Formats: sequence, C-alpha cells, structure tokens
Amino acid sequence: MDNKNLRIGRVVERNKTSRKEKISMKELEIISEIFTQLKLKVLSRMFWGRGKFYRNFTHLFILITTLAIGLSGLVYKITSNVNATSEGFSANVLGQSDVLDQGGSIETVLLTDPSIGGIKTYKYTVNQDDTLQDIAAKYGITEDTVRWANLRVGSLAFSDKLEPGWELTIPEINGVIYNVKKGDTIDSIIADASVENSEANRFTIVEFNRLTPPYELQGGQTLFIPDGNLKDTRGEGTIDIPKNVFINPLYDPSCDGYIISRGFLSYHNGVDMALGRGCVISAVANGVVTYAGWGSGGQGYYVRLDHGGGIETEYFHGNGTLYVKKGDTVLQGDPLMFMGTTGFSTGTHVHFILWKDKIAINPYDYVPYEPR
Repeated sequence: MDNKNLRIGRVVERNKTSRKEKISMKELEIISEIFTQLKLKVLSRMFWGRGKFYRNFTHLFILITTLAIGLSGLVYKITSNVNATSEGFSANVLGQSDVLDQGGSIETVLLTDPSIGGIKTYKYTVNQDDTLQDIAAKYGITEDTVRWANLRVGSLAFSDKLEPGWELTIPEINGVIYNVKKGDTIDSIIADASVENSEANRFTIVEFNRLTPPYELQGGQTLFIPDGNLKDTRGEGTIDIPKNVFINPLYDPSCDGYIISRGFLSYHNGVDMALGRGCVISAVANGVVTYAGWGSGGQGYYVRLDHGGGIETEYFHGNGTLYVKKGDTVLQGDPLMFMGTTGFSTGTHVHFILWKDKIAINPYDYVPYEPR
C-alpha cells in the first residue's frame, strides 16, 4: 500500500462515523491566497490604460466582492466547525487526505515575487538601435515607467540616452518600482511618486503590495506604485528634475555627525555641509566626471559630475585627496574626494551645488542632504 493509501486509511479509521469533507483553517488560507493572487492579476490587467473613474469603480467592485466572499467563507467555516465538534471529526481533513501531510507550501504553489507586490517584471538587454520609445512601446507601457524602474542604470534617470548591453527591468504595467527610505509612510510615498487621487491610490498601493495594518514600512523595502512617476508636478514652470533619485552626498558612514552650516540663498548657490574631521564625499547619482582638480575661482579642490539631461552637481573644498579623474564614469555612492577646507573656505566642509541647464537650483526638494 503506498503512502497516499496509508494516509487515507488513517483518516478513515479516525472518522468511522462519517466521511464528510471538512475545510480547515489551513485550507481556507490557501483558498484565500489563491483568490488574492487572482484578484491582483485581474486588478493589474484592469489598470492598463484605464481612466480614474474606471479604477475607482474597480476598487469598489473588488472590495464588495472580497467582503462577500470573506463573509460567506466565515459562515461556512463556523457551520463546519459546529458540525465537526458535534460529530467528533478532525478539523484538518479535506476530503479523504490530510493536507498537512502533503508537503509543499503556498509560496511554492503560487510562485509570486512579494518584493514588488506581485507585479511581473521582465529583463531586457538594450541593442544597438534601441530607443527608449521603442522599448516602452514593445511592452505597452510609458517611457517614464521604463525610466523609473532603472534609476541606477547609466543616466537613464535624467535622459533618454541608452547604451547597448544595458540590462533593463521592465514592469508589466505603468508605475514606479519604489525603494522605501527610512521614515517613509504610504502618504509620503504617494507625494514622492506624484500619485493623483491619493485616497483611491492608497487602497491600490496596499492591495498591490499586500500590506497589512498598521502599514509600517521598512527602509530598503521595495514597493510597486501603480500609475506613479517621479517627476516634479507642482504646477506650471517647474524644473524638470526627478524626485527620489539622488542620495545624500555625505551618506558615507564616515560623515555621521555633520551639520548644515549654510543653506541655499540668493547670494549662496549651494548648501554647506560641515564636519570638523572631514569625511568621504560621494556621488549623488550616476554620472561622468567632467572636472576633478584645483579650481581657480575659490573652489579649492573640487569635482563636477554630468548626470545627463542638463543636470550637473559640483562638490567644493576637498583636501586634495581625489578618488576620480576627468572622464571617469561613476555610479551613485562612489567616493569622489575627501572633505577639506581648501579655496575660499573658513572650515572643513563641502559646498554642494545642483545645476539644471547651467542654473543653480535649490537642492532641498531633490537631494536628501539634511541629517536624519
């Protein structure tokens, strides 16, 4: 007799008075999980190219359906438990086999990636003649969706320039793959990702990413934000610099304890970040080094990076220890130089400047330079 028949025999022996099928909490969890996955799949397909009214209607429909199924399942479970208790049956029996003895798990059955809310992604290697527009059209998504999913690939965060060999991550629907920062909340992410109709999309973010109350997020967690983007959309004439892309130029652990000694002012085109002992200054984003050395205009030793799309950053007053040279390609977080007090400087600090089309911009809304 094989193992399956042995298990059936044991169940029959324990339940001689009846062979009625009883659904356990484990089986209900499996059914619920399968329904959740089907719901997410349907929801993701419905989101493709639909308007806000359609999405809100879809949210309401799915919510009502979920409640109805949940209540019916609860009633059935209560009824089953009452019957099982009165008849002395085991609560872990489905038909004539013990589910708990069958091996496997819900993860191995459903094969989803919870790190991005169950949204399917594809990998695409850039070819010689590819354009951002062509790649987006191939997958039926927007160019910005491709861009925001690949913030750490070359200068794609700031321009349309592609290079053969780049491996891109392609989400199946429009939105942002968002890396959670320490202190982020769902509401702050909605603001960062320029999501319209925040109430409806709060529900969507929770649903897609399978978040549970009290919705506390962890730094480094990855979420998918449907219909989000990282453009600055605060009215007409705003500067085309994406949000949530840059890192702190003093993010290196050696910079712990720095202070902001002067901010961006009409007569001060950058931010001064000071630390008496000095520390490693890092690239705020991917870029190409266009200058590394001594500056003749009071900069002291300094580095300038071109990030593409008319966006540049500069770092002044290094101590003379440079980790890069002109022409180098750097990645976000790479060390550029060591903080000093050379040039027109009255203390050990870095003077950080953000440029857009040769105009100095207040980095406050774009670069997280303040200590947390």
